Amino acid sequence: MKILSIFLLYSSISFTQNKMTQIDQSLSSFLEGKNNSPSLDIAMESFALATPFIEFGFSGFDQIGHDKLRPHLATAMIVQLPIIISKYAFKRSRPERQYNPRLWNTRFTPSFPSGHAATTAAWATSLALASPKNSSIMIGYTLLSGYSQIYVGNHYASDVLAGWMLGWITGRYIYSIYETHQNKPIRTPLLKISIPL
Repeated sequence: MKILSIFLLYSSISFTQNKMTQIDQSLSSFLEGKNNSPSLDIAMESFALATPFIEFGFSGFDQIGHDKLRPHLATAMIVQLPIIISKYAFKRSRPERQYNPRLWNTRFTPSFPSGHAATTAAWATSLALASPKNSSIMIGYTLLSGYSQIYVGNHYASDVLAGWMLGWITGRYIYSIYETHQNKPIRTPLLKISIPL
């Protein structure tokens, strides 16, 4: 029931064309950068561009040397499927950008939900569940990642909120599967090659 409620909220964010949409657009415009602080602008743009490299890079290096798929790498990869499906199911246009990016910045996919926010939330949720003492760091990182997407004019606030929900659900689900199967022995498949003589 809880997942159904979250899904209904998630989908209603995209379809509602009323006061909530106006509030979302006004809030997003208010939070968007104004190009009046070059150092902050470059820092936020750099962070907005760097988050996928941080998440996949950390997960990839952590995966090296482990014979089982690590949960944070799995969540970062698996969440890409619902992101793509949602983006092209809703086909929401990107916000009318007022901010003028100082670094290279593209917006070639639909806006809803934010893929950066969803990937960050999935990855951070998995890491926080694996190491609860790092939860506050992961929450801060997730909030900053989402805000950076609004700051540079890539997303509405609702895109980021939906991305966080999607990532959080995916992260918790994949981590629960990982925990369930963690202590089960894994049989490594053997590759047999026969060469006819």
